[in-house]
Amino acid sequence: MEDNEITNGASVPPSGGETDSSARILVVDDEPYMRNLLVKTLNQFGYKTIDTAGDGADAWRALHETSYRLVITDQKMPKVTGLELIKRMRREEMMQPVILLSGTLPAEELGRNPGLRVDAMLSKPVSTAELLATMEKLLQTAENDAVMNGKQIRGTREQPNAQTQDQIHSPARILLVDDDRDRRHLNSEVLTSSGYNVEGVNDGAAGWEALRTYDYDLVITDNHMPRMTGLEMIEKLNSARMEVPIIMATGNLPMDEFDRKPWLKPDAMLQKPYTPLDLLNTVRKILNTGGAANNGSAKLLPKIF
Repeated sequence: MEDNEITNGASVPPSGGETDSSARILVVDDEPYMRNLLVKTLNQFGYKTIDTAGDGADAWRALHETSYRLVITDQKMPKVTGLELIKRMRREEMMQPVILLSGTLPAEELGRNPGLRVDAMLSKPVSTAELLATMEKLLQTAENDAVMNGKQIRGTREQPNAQTQDQIHSPARILLVDDDRDRRHLNSEVLTSSGYNVEGVNDGAAGWEALRTYDYDLVITDNHMPRMTGLEMIEKLNSARMEVPIIMATGNLPMDEFDRKPWLKPDAMLQKPYTPLDLLNTVRKILNTGGAANNGSAKLLPKIF
């Protein structure tokens, strides 16, 4: 087990930001050991106001009795699962950010509910650094949204915006290239639920054919794939002088190749594992700026553990 994985010992916080110790958090998990470990870990890093629930049904009652700033929930639980809890929350316009922390991410069920807002999904076992970094992002984003909308952060329910900023404009057309069907499906659902027009293919060869046939505003590609790698696809795009922003999202970034051929470096890079929030933030940044390659630099989001 890595030094910064969730254990009974302390570890180093992932950032230098201040912990919002006033944030009241609800931890939902049917395993007592995991609940206690999460509470102890969060306490060590300044989160002192934490309630727990043994399953989704208990959490549902707690959400009607107490105001929470963040919910961290397991998926497979008796009575009410994590996704069922999130569905109930969104139906009653409870808009607190939710982290789905599970050993198996429910790709099929998410596919049947493309509009369901799940703010972040983390696979067990998770590192302390990744969990804390995700929490900080969600709490800060929620606080900024509340300030911009003139709303108080307290309270279990907020009126959702009719449309997100991404949905107001004509949807960007995104091509997802990844041979991992579950990852491709999850990324597609995350982006589609945020208003983007998404198409997915299973390797670089299929991606190249799609790019020769249709116009896209952005390409998100894995690297190691059958028939044609992501890097080989980028080389073809470069040779054909086809200009489209590219995000490479992969487990092992080919930095040696980029050092030898810097003109192939994509506009942004994400190293697996990354959160849906990392993906959305990177997509929004690239689309809003017209591609980081325009200023000669690509942003690398490092693997946390």
